[in-house]
Amino acid sequence: MKTGLIILLSFALAGCQLTPAPESATPTQPIADMPPEQTIAPEPEHPSPAMSINDDATTLQVWVNYRADMLQQVDDERERLNQQPEQDAIWQLKRTILQLHPDTPYLTRLRVQMQLSDQLATLPTSLAALFSWDLAFNQKLLEAESAVSALTRLNSQQHDNIERLQRTNKELQKKIDALTQIEAQLNQPATVQEDNNGKF
Repeated sequence: MKTGLIILLSFALAGCQLTPAPESATPTQPIADMPPEQTIAPEPEHPSPAMSINDDATTLQVWVNYRADMLQQVDDERERLNQQPEQDAIWQLKRTILQLHPDTPYLTRLRVQMQLSDQLATLPTSLAALFSWDLAFNQKLLEAESAVSALTRLNSQQHDNIERLQRTNKELQKKIDALTQIEAQLNQPATVQEDNNGKF
């Protein structure tokens, strides 16, 4: 039994020697020698794709984003566009989209509507489909404005007619009142006047 106990203790001691010693809490290297912490650099921003007249998904997304951004800053975009010296196909398309904005006067949008329908025939299919929505929206807006304008004109005519009829009515009422007074005077009994002798 002594022998078994000695063997067991020797295995226990051997096992203790095999386990690594715990690291000390104080660093073995001076702090100055430690490498600086690495900071994660932000990924560089990808440059936005250039605007072009193409049919690929990236180009379509660029045009969608342009239209969305332009709605928030129409006047600024008009100024930027007017300052561009180069008036290529992209410039013309941008200008057309800007002129279709609802705050553009009716006659300008009506003229641009015809220009855009001609331009769509020259654009790639998907890009033409994208801008056909602008064309359809502007067409509906023009129709609505035209209907409102016609109704306003009709309403104004009706208002003028009502005023004219009211004036006519007042004039006729005055004539009726005058005739009523004349009739009342004619229907009064005639007063008999006596002569000086008391005879009729």
